[in-house]
Amino acid sequence: MNPAQNVVTKKMILVMALCLTQSLITHSILNKFHIHVINGFSHGEILEAHSRSKDDDLGVRHIPAYGEFNWTFRTDFFSRTKFSCHMWWTGGEKYLDVFWVDNKFLSNECGGNNCRRRSQDDGVYLLLFSYHHN
Repeated sequence: MNPAQNVVTKKMILVMALCLTQSLITHSILNKFHIHVINGFSHGEILEAHSRSKDDDLGVRHIPAYGEFNWTFRTDFFSRTKFSCHMWWTGGEKYLDVFWVDNKFLSNECGGNNCRRRSQDDGVYLLLFSYHHN
């Protein structure tokens, strides 16, 4: 292979690598995500929540009735960010993942950049929102 072909080949490989990582870069650099943990108990009970990722421990939060705890972040460069929460109340407890980077989760379950989890008398649920596109 002559030097000119070698340069072209290297440029093509670089372009292909950038295309393959485009969605990863888009998530990590351009998008801010918002997580909401909402206390929806009807009897005024406090919801306790301890949320964390591999890199960030948000501590234990005492969420009053009808209140919420929320935070905003960007994913790491390789879009590996995952947040989990341990939630507990008088009637039970729940361990769950509240955020991870997956196109299906983000578009279908998380509603884009806002993920909402709400406690109710019968458990903790992901709140789904429908968006109307004009």
